[in-house]
Amino acid sequence: MLVGYDANNVTRNSSGLGDACRTLVEGLAKRHVGDFRALLFSTRIKAAYRTAFTSYANVSTFVPDGGAKLFPAAWMRYALSPWLKAEKVKVFHGLNEELPYGVGRDVKTVVTCYGLDDHHCTSLLDVLFWRRRMRYSLRASDVVVAVSVAVKGQLVESGVDEQKIVVIGNESDPYVVTDREVEQYYALYRQLVGEAEA
Repeated sequence: MLVGYDANNVTRNSSGLGDACRTLVEGLAKRHVGDFRALLFSTRIKAAYRTAFTSYANVSTFVPDGGAKLFPAAWMRYALSPWLKAEKVKVFHGLNEELPYGVGRDVKTVVTCYGLDDHHCTSLLDVLFWRRRMRYSLRASDVVVAVSVAVKGQLVESGVDEQKIVVIGNESDPYVVTDREVEQYYALYRQLVGEAEA
């Protein structure tokens, strides 16, 4: 099973959100060595995380190269579809609460939502663009994972179709990913791969 990720949180974020994303990918890579492969797509990798997954043969990291290095955000948002098609990725997971534009045409998509507040934005402009990208992602994704029942309620109130919301998370701390949650994500990916191949 090949899963692509918007992995900016995995490779750049040193907060609890980044830790949660790294724990998820690491848990899947360890527990499903023969049946899981992760492609981590990121605009860049912080020095602290360059070796985070080098010991896992089933995890590969991709960053923009050539001319795309000049516009990494554009590469991430608009140029991933051909990569995913070439690699035969069946599921793409927006760990950064976002999906690249158009990616859902070729693969099943998942977005994990930690809440509708602008918790990781650093400027007003960042807030405005993030809200727009998140609205698109919540609408376009096949599945929205809410990290708690409270987040699910926010999503439903904001107009997200309740039928596509799945709760996978630790109610007491959304940034702690347990083995149980790793297996819930794995089962979700399995289900989506089956739908993609049907």
